[in-house]
Amino acid sequence: MQSNVSSRGLALAPKVPVFFDVLKDLWDPESNPNGTVNLGLAENCLTHTELERFINCEPRANYHALTYGDGFSGSKDLKKALCHFMNRHFHPHRTLMPPHMCITSGASNAIENCAWALCDPGDCILVGRPYFTTFRSIFGNRAGVNIIEVNFGAIDPFSLEAVEEYGKAFFKATEQGQKIKAILLCSPNNPLGRCYPEEVLKAYMILCQKLSMHLISDELYGLSVWDNPEYENPTPFTSVLSIDTENLIDPQKVHVVWGMRFWCNGTTDWNTNQPVQHDILESVLFNFPSSLADNTAASLFLNEGFSDQLVSLNRARLSENYQYAVKVLRVHGIPYQNSNAALFIWVNLGAVVNREKMTDEVILQTLRREKLYITSGSTYASEQTGWFRIVFAHPKHVLDEGLKRLIHAIM
Repeated sequence: MQSNVSSRGLALAPKVPVFFDVLKDLWDPESNPNGTVNLGLAENCLTHTELERFINCEPRANYHALTYGDGFSGSKDLKKALCHFMNRHFHPHRTLMPPHMCITSGASNAIENCAWALCDPGDCILVGRPYFTTFRSIFGNRAGVNIIEVNFGAIDPFSLEAVEEYGKAFFKATEQGQKIKAILLCSPNNPLGRCYPEEVLKAYMILCQKLSMHLISDELYGLSVWDNPEYENPTPFTSVLSIDTENLIDPQKVHVVWGMRFWCNGTTDWNTNQPVQHDILESVLFNFPSSLADNTAASLFLNEGFSDQLVSLNRARLSENYQYAVKVLRVHGIPYQNSNAALFIWVNLGAVVNREKMTDEVILQTLRREKLYITSGSTYASEQTGWFRIVFAHPKHVLDEGLKRLIHAIM
């Protein structure tokens, strides 16, 4: 049978995500009480009721939406609406205009487009640990771009000292004959749920300019920053779009990816100031979004009242759910890191398992037997063992059931 398929197909087969099996057996208290509780996949379910009502009340289909529309990088209406929205919420130093935008069918598509537009096969991208290791597949599977991990040891990944570690990694890789094309920041960070200070972002710009690298800022969770009462002086979110790049970096080397993860998975923009890059993206024919989704998103972004309400609701509910979840963790003495952004809690289960020292994989197997899906720090190339990522952006009954299974499995 294997002789009937390509070698590249065979190479991809083992990379099928584990969560595909989870999605086939999701827990439901009535229809599937023995199913798997999913606190691992980065889904934000906290405003789905409002979104469902909006989408069902906003018929946007028209003749134009049933054709190839305005091309493969998003409709004129959506680009205009998205610029209007981002100019209000991301406070760009230079007003965003539709020619700056490229719409894809998701953030992963947008990041892969960065690989196609900025890199040749065999080139490398620098990414700090821990990180969303699916970046390896996004850059590597089709575009053939490699990830080089940056280690920090005891250094705070959000500090100016961490920027120096990127410089060291660049020179080490260059000495080994590797070509480094960009630094990729996940800002706010996945899985740590923290934001980069403005002075640190500026330092990354200076470093990229000095070493002729691009700076790719994945700002997927930029509007999912929320209040954490127990976190003293948390760093607020700063978009690289809001920074004046003069005397820091050539603005054509700065690229921003943002998606609608503040309410669901879907349409994403890839912001650039370089026409040639847009031509490249237009030539990649298989990343364009559904015209119907495009129309719905444009309708949402143009509705200032509803979109602003959605952002506020999302932030309030994320804060509420975070506080609810960490209260359970504190009661049971499970260590965790404070955060104020994104959908995650970074927890140290390795510190509390009541058995002999267990590896991350053994802990995961224990949780799977309890029909709970979360992801391990090993999945995110964590430099320390025992850490896991819990997604708390779920309805309370799902979060309750997941935390109950977690406590039962490890305590």
